[in-house]
Amino acid sequence: MSGNNGIRLLFFCLVTAALVTVSPPVTIAESPPEPTIESVLAGNPANPETDVFTYRAAGRRDPFEPLVTKQKKAARVVVKPRGPLQKYELSQFRLMAVLVVKGRPMAMVKAPDGKSYPVKIGNEIGRYEGKVVNIETKVTKRDSFGKRIEQSPDRIVVKETVRDNFTGKHSVEYRYLTM
Repeated sequence: MSGNNGIRLLFFCLVTAALVTVSPPVTIAESPPEPTIESVLAGNPANPETDVFTYRAAGRRDPFEPLVTKQKKAARVVVKPRGPLQKYELSQFRLMAVLVVKGRPMAMVKAPDGKSYPVKIGNEIGRYEGKVVNIETKVTKRDSFGKRIEQSPDRIVVKETVRDNFTGKHSVEYRYLTM
């Protein structure tokens, strides 16, 4: 049996040598390297399994600002006064009289300085590029009982240019001077 054992031993050694030369080498797995601070800040960590989330604020809204903001009131465009009618706010004038001269309506306004000024269509009035668009006279009618009813009072219609602070666009606003 010693010869038979020798053949077995020889066969075992040959099979083992054949398996060792044919099979790929076995290596011991190492733990993945830790990502460096530079690689994490650059956005490409060394190991995607241990990927770290980084917040980039570029192109995003401020998380501390409210989603809904209040609109500011529209600002009026202030012009340097070119005449006595442009020194004061429109609300400071007092309408004194409305009359029609040769088919054209005219009005008389009193300024805060106590002086009276004639106003006609096309005049500039007020501090905010106000322009007189129309001068309307009082309209009265009688009802079925004969009582007088005033439908519209004497008034001056002034068109002002207003700039919206939120959008930056200019818009038109109509204001009235009444007795």
